[in-house]
Amino acid sequence: MVTAISAHRRDEAGRAGLHEAVASGAEYVEIDVRRTGDGELVVHHDPDVGGQRLSRLPFERLADLAGRPVPRVSEALEIIAAGGVKGHLDLKERGCEAEMVELALEAFGPDDFVVTTRDAASLSSIKKVYPQVTAALSIGRSWWEYGVVNDLAPIRRIRQSGADMVALNFRLARIGVLGQCARAGFPAMIWTVNAAPLMRRFLGDTRVAVLITDHPRHALALRADA
Repeated sequence: MVTAISAHRRDEAGRAGLHEAVASGAEYVEIDVRRTGDGELVVHHDPDVGGQRLSRLPFERLADLAGRPVPRVSEALEIIAAGGVKGHLDLKERGCEAEMVELALEAFGPDDFVVTTRDAASLSSIKKVYPQVTAALSIGRSWWEYGVVNDLAPIRRIRQSGADMVALNFRLARIGVLGQCARAGFPAMIWTVNAAPLMRRFLGDTRVAVLITDHPRHALALRADA
């Protein structure tokens, strides 16, 4: 099995970043999904912009505070699908599940996108309504954040969520959690891998289904040389 590449794009890249990611040759392009105060699903990583909560801002005000156009999710999916690339939708908050999945199904069909989320309840709700959709539970966070102990033994949580895959922080993957997931039968997406030695390591690991990186062209070159 060849490890696929997901081009990880932070929201500051905007539309230009989406086009660049599509052109990189990666199999997937990742977007972060949130909802504005007036109900628009947008591509934005952080919950705040310009010191204000994105969830309280109307869409037009969001663009003003960000200092650049912020793509709607529907627009981003259109760009990705038009490039013949699979979608990787990283859901950042609850309440967007059904609308996001419906947009993705319209853009890609059921087989050409994956949903990732840290929220097990969100993932469970998606799988109950859309069992055909591939979804991965994200495991891992900054070491200083609450919950890291649970992240070291995540199999029960993954199973309870109904996830098909696990999206695993690369630090956890290096200390045995990848092995746990593989033994439990969960293919792994590893995030966010930017150093060349780690790229080589995970690209050569048959337990890794998808490598998520800010540098997809570099990862693709390393994969080709392996």
